[in-house]
Amino acid sequence: MKRYLLILSIISLLFLTCGCQAQSQDTPTDTVAAPEKSPARWDEIIKSNEIRIGIPSLEDSMDNRLIDAFEKESGITVKKVVLPWDSSLADHLNKNEVEMLWGQLPATSDSSSLFRLSNPYFHSNVRYLATKEDLAVEKTTKIGVLQFSVGQFMTGSNFDSVTVYNTSDAMFSALLGNRVDCILCDDPTFQNMKADPRIHTVKEAPYDLVVAFQQNNTSVASEAEKIIARIKADGTASDICLQWYQNDYIKK
Repeated sequence: MKRYLLILSIISLLFLTCGCQAQSQDTPTDTVAAPEKSPARWDEIIKSNEIRIGIPSLEDSMDNRLIDAFEKESGITVKKVVLPWDSSLADHLNKNEVEMLWGQLPATSDSSSLFRLSNPYFHSNVRYLATKEDLAVEKTTKIGVLQFSVGQFMTGSNFDSVTVYNTSDAMFSALLGNRVDCILCDDPTFQNMKADPRIHTVKEAPYDLVVAFQQNNTSVASEAEKIIARIKADGTASDICLQWYQNDYIKK
């Protein structure tokens, strides 16, 4: 009898132990989320000798030439990171994937609320072009813009219908084919074009191009601003601009 009770006690103890282990395995444990990485400071960039700049494309452009001049002036290796040039740009800064954004980014109320902006480095106008001289540009106007252009950012949510084209030829073809009512073309590009009597400027709007940083990254923004100011002041930026356009649009 005693042996029977002893065996029963051992079996009960084994069941109790297994139950506790199972409960321990099934019960979720609290996990502590890893803290978000702080934005890189300028001294960290100097130490690593690399700064990541988000750009819309690796194609040869005025902005990419300016970035090359920035790299030469700063003495810091620039890593160009191609990003989707859309409304998610701020996320790439906030996730610390890049330290700067550079490429046909105009200073607008939307961009100033999302980013810390540099002083303007480029100033010009964007033209609203139409085949009808008396076209009134309204929210319902069908707009065409060029991909990665300042016009793409300036339209934003201001119009109900905005079509993005990969090439200027495709955009102008859409206008002449009446697939859109109006297209946006920056003035420097317009000045380089051959005049077409079928196309009229129905509206102009000024814009400034800026470099964008994460809102709270004052360290990188202030130091990068000094370098941009130097390539503007010594004429480097103007020389690059004149390689692309008839006039110097660099804002001193």
